[in-house]
Amino acid sequence: MMGFPGLLRCGAHAASFLLLAACHNEPKGQVVAIVNGTEITSQQLAAELQNVPVPDTVDRAVLRKLVLSDVIDRELQVQEARKRGFDKSPEYLARKKRAEEQLLAEIYGHTVAQTVFAPEPRGIQDYIDSHPLQFAKRQRLLMEELSFDPPRDRRRLAILADIHSLDASAAALQSIGISSVRGRAAIDTGLTDPALALQLDRLPPGEPILLPQNGKLAVAVVTAREPITISDNDMKVAAARAVRAADLLRESQARIADARSAADIHYEPGFGPNKADRTHLVK
Repeated sequence: MMGFPGLLRCGAHAASFLLLAACHNEPKGQVVAIVNGTEITSQQLAAELQNVPVPDTVDRAVLRKLVLSDVIDRELQVQEARKRGFDKSPEYLARKKRAEEQLLAEIYGHTVAQTVFAPEPRGIQDYIDSHPLQFAKRQRLLMEELSFDPPRDRRRLAILADIHSLDASAAALQSIGISSVRGRAAIDTGLTDPALALQLDRLPPGEPILLPQNGKLAVAVVTAREPITISDNDMKVAAARAVRAADLLRESQARIADARSAADIHYEPGFGPNKADRTHLVK
C-alpha cells in the first residue's frame, strides 16, 4: 500500500502536468497566438511581414496585428480543410510536391549564385561597348501600334509577312477576322532584350514589326527616336548586373547539363525529348 509521501509525489506530478498543459494554452515567448492548439510564432509573423511593403508612416505595431489577424484566418481555413480531408487529395499532394521542389530548387539556386563572383572591370566595359543601344546609344522609341488578341493558330499571322505599312496591317488583320485597337506606345532600348533592340534599330522608317504585349500582340511602327543619356556610373552598375546574370545563367545551365548527363532518366513512350516537338512549340 502506498503511503502519503507517494500520494504527494503523484499529486505533484499531476499538478505539474496540468500546469504545463495550461501553459500551452497561453501564448508566451516566441508564440504570438494559439489557434485551436496550433501555435503561431513570431518567426512566422516576421516571414509574413517580409512580403508586405511598409511605408515609413505606418505604425508597425498596428501592421503586425493586422497581418497576424490574416494569418489566424488562414490557419482556421487550413484546419477546416484538414478536417474535410483536403490534405489527402491527389491535387493537394501534387501541388505540395511542386511547391517543395520549387523551394529546394530556389535554395540550390542561391548556393550556385554564391559561387559566381562579381565581374571584372574589363568584362563590364566590354559589355557596355558591345551593347550600345543599352548604353551609349540608348533610345526611347515612340511607336504607333495595332494591339490585338493573338489567334489560336499563329500561322494565320503569316499574312503580315509581306506588308509594309500600319494601315495595310490593319486591313490584313481585319481580312482574317482579327480586330485591333490603334494606339501609341514607347520602348526604352536600355530595358529591352538586346536582340529585339537591335532589330528595332535596324527597322526602315514606317516598317511594321510584330511585338509581344502583355499577353497580346501588337503590330507597331517607330515614329520617333529620342536619345536617353545615363551617367558612366549607372552604365557600369547596369552592365555589371547584366554580366553577372549571364554568368549565373551559364553556370546554372552547365550544372543542370552535368546533372542530366549523369542522371538515370526513363520516359513513358511519347514523352521523351524530341527536337521536332521543340521546333513546333517555337512556331
